[in-house]
Amino acid sequence: MAGPLALLLVLGLAGLTFGMRAAGPMLRSIPATVTTRTAGLAPALLAALVAIELTGPNGVVQLDVKIPAVVVAGGLAALRVPFIACVIAGALVAAGLRALLHLN
Repeated sequence: MAGPLALLLVLGLAGLTFGMRAAGPMLRSIPATVTTRTAGLAPALLAALVAIELTGPNGVVQLDVKIPAVVVAGGLAALRVPFIACVIAGALVAAGLRALLHLN
C-alpha cells in the first residue's frame, strides 16, 4: 500500500483532472494561462499511478513483470505511438511474461 501522502497526491490530481474535464464543455473559452499551467496534469497523474503500482508497501521497487511492461509502453510512447497501442503492448508483454514464467 502506498503512503498516505502519495495517495493524497494521486487523489488530488485525479479530482482536479476530473473537475477540469467536466467543466470544459460548460466554458466558452478557457484562458490561455489556465491551459498552459494545467497541460501536464494528466501525464503527472499517469506517472503517479505507475509509480504507486511499481512500488511495494515499503516504497521499494518490486521486480516482477510490471517493469518490462512499463519499459515497453514507455519506449513506444517515446516513439510517439498512439496511447492505446502503448497500453495494449504493455499489457501483452505483462500477460506473455506471466504465462511464460507461470506467475499470478
